[in-house]
Amino acid sequence: MGYKMKRITMTVFFSMIGILLAQGTPTIMRCSYMKVNKGKEAAFEKAVTSHVSRWHGIGQWNQYGWVVETGSRTGQYFVGTLGHYWEDFDERITTKEHDNDWKRISKSYVDDDNGGSGLTFWNHAPELSYNNSASSKIAFTTYHCRANALDGMLEIMVRFKEANEKAMIDVSYLVFKKEAGGPNEVFAVLALMDGYADMAPMSPSIMERYVAAFGKEVWQKDYQTWTNGLKWSETEIMSFLPDLSSTSPE
Repeated sequence: MGYKMKRITMTVFFSMIGILLAQGTPTIMRCSYMKVNKGKEAAFEKAVTSHVSRWHGIGQWNQYGWVVETGSRTGQYFVGTLGHYWEDFDERITTKEHDNDWKRISKSYVDDDNGGSGLTFWNHAPELSYNNSASSKIAFTTYHCRANALDGMLEIMVRFKEANEKAMIDVSYLVFKKEAGGPNEVFAVLALMDGYADMAPMSPSIMERYVAAFGKEVWQKDYQTWTNGLKWSETEIMSFLPDLSSTSPE
């Protein structure tokens, strides 16, 4: 698949996200990491490409793939399905042929311990998310909060969105709250990027945007709330893999 076609695929993919989220309806994302045996990456990608083209096309259950480029999971694959109601996972019907093919891929290429990764479920929060654009990369940042701190930090994310809107800042991100899988009290910000250049500091800065929107006192109060509420955070940069992903309807 050429570069132009990949860009079109990614544009359609993120446009689909925008449509789903604007409707405020099916917001559940299920995802997991896959640790592929060293030297088997090309074969794994070829097998998943074939699997997706057969069972995850337009009108079928969607599936998307990224490759992790930073952190302890560098080289692993991040595979997910999004835009669902909870009941979709109860009502989904698969074929034996589909299930056997995915089992074959997992058995042939995926490390037995899989890096200790399991399935996680996330719920998109449109009231916290800002803007939407096509993207070849994402910066997936998870924020692990102290007990009873999550709600306060999400309230800050609401004001952060408002500050971005008032500044008309050119960024795009989606916010998800973890619903199941691993520690609770976790939310994630999925920043949509064209490349590593988007990781550079922006002007006006976060503080400048926040102060302009709400004043210095609110900034200082919310900064303290954020600092006290955050246990730790982690950012992974990932590249979107259109060949391993469903083609979304226009």
